[in-house]
Amino acid sequence: MSAYGWSMRKNKMWEVFLVSKQEFATLVLAMQAMYGEEFIGTEEAMDVWFALLHDLDYQILSKALQKHMLTNKFKPTVAELREIYADLICPVISDWSEGWEKVSKAIGHYGMYRTEEAMESFDEVTREAVKRLGFQNICLSENIVADRARFAEIYQAIQQRKRIAVNIGSALLDLQEFVNKRLIDMEKKEQKALVQENYNN
Repeated sequence: MSAYGWSMRKNKMWEVFLVSKQEFATLVLAMQAMYGEEFIGTEEAMDVWFALLHDLDYQILSKALQKHMLTNKFKPTVAELREIYADLICPVISDWSEGWEKVSKAIGHYGMYRTEEAMESFDEVTREAVKRLGFQNICLSENIVADRARFAEIYQAIQQRKRIAVNIGSALLDLQEFVNKRLIDMEKKEQKALVQENYNN
C-alpha cells in the first residue's frame, strides 16, 4: 500500500494533531525511498506510527528524520525519532554545575533573607532543584559538599523528567485511543459476521 493512498483515507481518528496524515505520508515516502518500500508497509503499521508521532511539529520531525538518515544506516524506530526530536527542541544547554554556580552566586548576592529575589534569578530547572532543597537551608548548611551532591542529583533528575515529557508527549494516550478503536472495529466485524451467518442459516 502506498503512503499516499493511506493519507487520503476519509476517516480520521484524531481531530487535533500537528502532523497531518498528508504530511506524515510524505515522511513515510522518504523513509520508504531510503529503507525500502516494505518499511511501514501495512495500513495498521501506518496507523500505529502516526499515533505515536502525530503530536509532534512536522517541520521539526522532518529535520529529526533527516538527521537520522544522515547519521544512521539502520531504519529509524519511533523511539529514535522522538529522541532526536527532543534533542532538537530541548537541548541540554547547561549542566548541574552551572546551576550550582548560580546558587552560590545568589547566596552571596541575596543572602538567606531575600529568598524570593534569589529564586527569581534562577532558570526553571535550577529553581525547582533549589526549591526542593530549600534556599535558606542551603544558606545555613554546614555541609555544602553534601548539598552540592544532592543538588546535582535533583537537577539531573528534573532535566531527565522534562526530556521524557517532551519525548513522550501525548503519544501514549493516542496509542490507547488507536487500540480501543481497533478493538471496537473488530467487535463490530465479528457481530456483523455472526448476523450474516445466522441469516444464511
